[in-house]
Amino acid sequence: MPLRPDTLWHAWSFDPVVLVPLLLAVWLYGRGLRQLWTSAGWGRGVALSHVVAFAFGTAALFVALVSPLDVLGEELLSAHMAQHALLVTAAPVLLLLGKPGAVLAWALPAESRKRFLRSHPWRALAALIGALSRPLPSAFLHGLALWGWHAPRAFDAAVASYGVHMLEHACFFGTALLFWKAILDAHSRRRAAAALGAAFATLVHGGLLGALLTTAPFPLYAWYLDRTAPWGLNALEDQQLAGLIMWVPMGIVYLGACLALASRLLASRNDKHLTVDGAPQGHWTAVDQRARS
Repeated sequence: MPLRPDTLWHAWSFDPVVLVPLLLAVWLYGRGLRQLWTSAGWGRGVALSHVVAFAFGTAALFVALVSPLDVLGEELLSAHMAQHALLVTAAPVLLLLGKPGAVLAWALPAESRKRFLRSHPWRALAALIGALSRPLPSAFLHGLALWGWHAPRAFDAAVASYGVHMLEHACFFGTALLFWKAILDAHSRRRAAAALGAAFATLVHGGLLGALLTTAPFPLYAWYLDRTAPWGLNALEDQQLAGLIMWVPMGIVYLGACLALASRLLASRNDKHLTVDGAPQGHWTAVDQRARS
């Protein structure tokens, strides 16, 4: 039966391919958190704020992939774009802020955890993730996913095929995790400078893609041509709304990342000015005063 506005709230997507891994991740996080806090003390190692961030990240994934938004994305490009925004800018950031690596490791028994972390497959995977989650590689992969999957032929193929659609979402979410890990892990001055360049490039080309969708004079995606009327929009209006979602809300998140990184760079520069060859300026002032006396 075609989806209609009056039946939307009943259109939940309880796909086991999505729901089972999501519930398993929540269970493992809860188990790891209990083990960690039992060993280290309540709130130690992982603060309550990290747990709240992980909970909101999980909720963002639930809204994107399980709620009626998932089904509505087959009827409206704007809904599909809102789903992508959750997968690319909301869920990854919140989940990473929840320190999942530290918590999930504690979900394993102590001996199994040690064997797992020392195993060659895990070390190889960790090395690969470390290499790909540097600012420039991660930004390149993230941009490739955004532009590649929003090409009309690829996008239409994704909404027409379950398997291709799952691959599209995996690419968006996976590359976003790498990108935001690079941004959140940029603590050193050199890493923060590279991350700022990557974030700014993503802000620019993501905004350009959103602008192209918003200002295009005709609908770009054939799938939605005869699907939007029941929702009070024609295909071009729906596409313009989708472009605005990519251009403005997603752009604000990327802009926020740029501002945070710029602030971090300025703070590190100010700290650097307080030292001369690694020693505090006050030290050298005292030495100079002693030499003069």
